[in-house]
Amino acid sequence: MYQVFIVMILAIMIKAKDLIHILAPNLAQNTRMHYPEVATFDLDYTIWPCYCDSHLNPPLKPIKSSNGEVRTVVDASGYQVTIYDDVYRILSDLKKNGTKLISASRTWAPDIAKQMLKTYKLNYEGEIVSLGSMFDAMEWGERSKVGHIRDALKKIYGDTDLKKRQICLFDDEGRNKEVERQGVTFVYVTDPERGVTWKLYQDYLKSLN
Repeated sequence: MYQVFIVMILAIMIKAKDLIHILAPNLAQNTRMHYPEVATFDLDYTIWPCYCDSHLNPPLKPIKSSNGEVRTVVDASGYQVTIYDDVYRILSDLKKNGTKLISASRTWAPDIAKQMLKTYKLNYEGEIVSLGSMFDAMEWGERSKVGHIRDALKKIYGDTDLKKRQICLFDDEGRNKEVERQGVTFVYVTDPERGVTWKLYQDYLKSLN
């Protein structure tokens, strides 16, 4: 009787193991995090804690860290601007998962913003690259973020249909919530001390799943 019991237990274990092999691919597929097709980022007080057109006097100099990254720049007057803590991690995660990245800024000083994007450096997949190189398109000008995103889509995909794709905008200005009328998800960056955070980003990703 004892031997029969052992055989039954072993049979159950074998069937359970086979069942796991059958279900595992489907479980992995169902639990895989979904990402947007396009993620758009404002710059001032979303990526870095300043208005580049009023706070900074070029030229800008980098302060390089021991790992080769540049998270802080210094302007001609000695004013330092350190990029928000989670920005590199967020952009890297999006890019590794196939999301197209857009920067969209209303700044009156795009030349300064471009210099900042060129000067900040991060380690992406073992290589030190400029912050600007992470973006697939960069848009400028005192106009709506809808216009920014449309022009960026034209460069990336050859069309301007916002509702055709899953797109988000991380931005610190509430007025830009207007993008939602065009099917773009607005992610409100409300903390000027921390900018876009990993938690805010993860909360957004969870909303897609």
